[in-house]
Amino acid sequence: MTHTHTPELAEALETAAELRTLTRDILTGAAGEAPDTVERPLDPQVWAALEEAGLARLTGPEAAGGSDAGWLEAAAVLTEAAAAGTPLPLLEHDLLAGWLRDTAGLPGFDAPTGDAPVLSAAAEVVAAGRAVTVPWLPAAASVVVLDTSAAAPQVYEIAVADLEVSERAAVSGEPQATVVLPTAVAGAVTVSEEVADEFRYRGALGRAVQLAGAAESISELCVEHVTTRVQFGRPIGKFQAVQQLVTDVASETALTRTMVDRAVLTVAERGFQDPTARFFVAAAKACAGGSAEVIVRNAHQIHGAIGTTLEHGLQRRTRPVLAWRREFGTTAQWEDTLEELVLADGADLWDLVTQ
Repeated sequence: MTHTHTPELAEALETAAELRTLTRDILTGAAGEAPDTVERPLDPQVWAALEEAGLARLTGPEAAGGSDAGWLEAAAVLTEAAAAGTPLPLLEHDLLAGWLRDTAGLPGFDAPTGDAPVLSAAAEVVAAGRAVTVPWLPAAASVVVLDTSAAAPQVYEIAVADLEVSERAAVSGEPQATVVLPTAVAGAVTVSEEVADEFRYRGALGRAVQLAGAAESISELCVEHVTTRVQFGRPIGKFQAVQQLVTDVASETALTRTMVDRAVLTVAERGFQDPTARFFVAAAKACAGGSAEVIVRNAHQIHGAIGTTLEHGLQRRTRPVLAWRREFGTTAQWEDTLEELVLADGADLWDLVTQ
C-alpha cells in the first residue's frame, strides 16, 4: 500500500535523515574511549556537543530554548545514540521531562551553576510513599514528576539535591536511583488524564526506538564477526548453524525496525491521542521487546566469550537492550494493551494493520 506524505511530513523525514548523519558525526567526534567499566556514565563532552547543536532539547519550543522538532527528528537522534552504544538521557531529558514541564506550563528550572551538565529526569508516582526507580536521576539537577496517586494527575519539578536518593546502576550500566517522591506538592499543576496517558506512550515509543537502533548495530556487529572470525580454516559464517543465528538476528531486527518506523510515522501524523497511533506504539514496544530476547541471545552465541568483555562493543549495546525492554511497560503488558485497544473500540484488526 502506498503512503502519501504531506509536504510538512516529507520535509520532516528529510530533516530526520540529516539529523542521523549529524548525530553520528557528533558521537564519533566528541566521544572519547569507552570506559572499560560496568558503569556507563554520561560523557560531558558528548552532551555539550549535542547541546551546542540543539539536539539535547530537540523537541522543545524555541521560546524555551528548544529546536521545535517532532518525533521523526527525535527518533533519528535516539536511533543513532542507541546504535553507537552511547549512554545519553535524550528520552528522559527532552521527550519526557521537558515535554511534561512545557505541557504543564511550569517555569524553567534554575539549575545550579557549574561545569556539570544541566539535565532533568522524569518520573511517575502512582502511589504515595512508594519508592520509584528513576533513570539518570544521579546525573540530573531536577526531576519533573507526574503524580498520578490522587484523583487528578499533577505535575511538579523538584531539585534532586532536595531528595534522598539511593543510587544504583541499571542493567545497562547507566545511572539510576530509587527515591520516594513527595505527593500532593504545593504549587503542582493539575493536568488531564490524556497527559498522563501520553507520558506512558511517549516513554514506550522512545524505548522502542532505542531498541531498534541498538538492534541494527548488534546485527551489523554479528555480520562483521562471522565474516572476519576464522575457525577450522574458514570464516565461521560459512557454518550453517552460525548462518541461522545471524539470519534470526537480522530478521528480528528488520521486524522491529518496520514496526517502530510505522509507530513513529503514525504519531508524527496523528499524535498520541489517536487510537491508531496508540495501537502502533503498543505494537512497536511489544515487538521490540519480544525480538530483543532473540537478538541478544543469538548475538552472544555468535560472538562467544569476546562479546561479554568490557572492551567489546557488543555488551555496550546488549546490556541496554535488556534494560530498555522492561521499562515503560513489559512486552506482556503491551501485548495486553494491544488486545484491549482492539476489543475496547471494536476496531477491525485488518483495517488497523493495512491502512
